[in-house]
Amino acid sequence: MKERDSKVQSVERAMSILECFTIEEPEQSLSELSKKTALNKSTVYRLLATLESMDYIKQNELTSKYSLGFKFFHLGSVVMSNMELRTIAYPFMKELSEKTLETISLNIVEGDERVCIEIVESPLAIRNFSKVGQRNRLWVGASGKVLLGSLKPEEQRHILTNAIKNNLIEEDVDKLQQELSEIQQQGYAVVINERVDGSFAVATPIFDYKGQLVGSLTAAGPLQRLSDDRIPLLIEQVVKTGHSVSESLGYKLE
Repeated sequence: MKERDSKVQSVERAMSILECFTIEEPEQSLSELSKKTALNKSTVYRLLATLESMDYIKQNELTSKYSLGFKFFHLGSVVMSNMELRTIAYPFMKELSEKTLETISLNIVEGDERVCIEIVESPLAIRNFSKVGQRNRLWVGASGKVLLGSLKPEEQRHILTNAIKNNLIEEDVDKLQQELSEIQQQGYAVVINERVDGSFAVATPIFDYKGQLVGSLTAAGPLQRLSDDRIPLLIEQVVKTGHSVSESLGYKLE
């Protein structure tokens, strides 16, 4: 327990150091950081050395002062990319929800999970409930499977290998890989009674101007509103909307 508390304290101290850097004061000396954080110089130096080894901090060889590293530029780009995706996708999601009367969600890949970053809820009283920030494994549900199935082969293989190694996949792996292959070929995923009993979901991938996977669009609702005749229509509406979002991000459809 003490070791865990020590690690948490180290993280808190490292964050307090990072928060000292501002637009007005992009460079800080060891003494300045020690004074602002109320930490002794040896502690600050040790944390700075760790952050520097991870490219979160860089040191000016001439002045010996510290500044934020380019790793933050990369992380900032990820945040901006997600913000752009949400901004562009939202009006399409709203229109799709109005057409289907179902809950529409926007998801991205983060590690071996999918994370919901935007939602337009169904206007009907009986509907699927999701929330922004909700996480689920990539191999469960339409949102996750369409993301996993649309990843590059090496990325998909890495995720599945780790999942199998840690006994995280409950279903037959060969069957799952076949399903992912079909999803990749057809460009959408349909699941019924999988992640949530009594519900269905239809999802499609979203790509950017580089042709890279950036997210997935999903329509989900209660099984009582799903019929054999409605499934093809939902697939068409979701896929068409996904294409519209991708095109708005600069993706060229073949």
